[in-house]
Amino acid sequence: MTSTRLTQKELHSLFLQDIGVYADAVMDNGRKPLRLHLKYPFNRDIKAYIFNCTAPPGGRSIDEFKVQLILDGQKRGERGRFDTSDIGTVLIVGYAAPFIDVLSGIWVLFELDKHMEFAYSANIQVYLRQMLPALEKNVYVCQKHNKEILVISQRQYLLDALIERFNIDLAVMLERAEHGINGT
Repeated sequence: MTSTRLTQKELHSLFLQDIGVYADAVMDNGRKPLRLHLKYPFNRDIKAYIFNCTAPPGGRSIDEFKVQLILDGQKRGERGRFDTSDIGTVLIVGYAAPFIDVLSGIWVLFELDKHMEFAYSANIQVYLRQMLPALEKNVYVCQKHNKEILVISQRQYLLDALIERFNIDLAVMLERAEHGINGT
């Protein structure tokens, strides 16, 4: 397995390439988050916090990949929080390259509500065994032990994965509203 790390600019470039003609009004300064508008039929503003998802050696099971949550400007010892202050959809996105070719990677769309606030360099995990079905099914949805729902796809199916993430997030929001639950 490879643990190739891409620059933030490279991650943004791959994400935009995979969204293709649906990306509009892109604001990319090479920092987190990448801001853009998804054109029709999506019609939504996006703030995408895109991270490398790597499998560094030592201390972990061999198939465990992780995203290290560090925001631009966040200092060691400071708590981080994803900016949800303006209207739009906030995404936590991991890009894993578990095979030789870094450009044949896998997108992992994490559940924002499970990670709203976090310690500096906190980890969120995904396993190779969770990513592999996306090679066969294009988009794979799985639930982690903490009940977090992951949406995983090959690069060419990112738009399909985004639709799935939006639908899952809407269903969760409606269920909370129905039960009078506010927050996480």
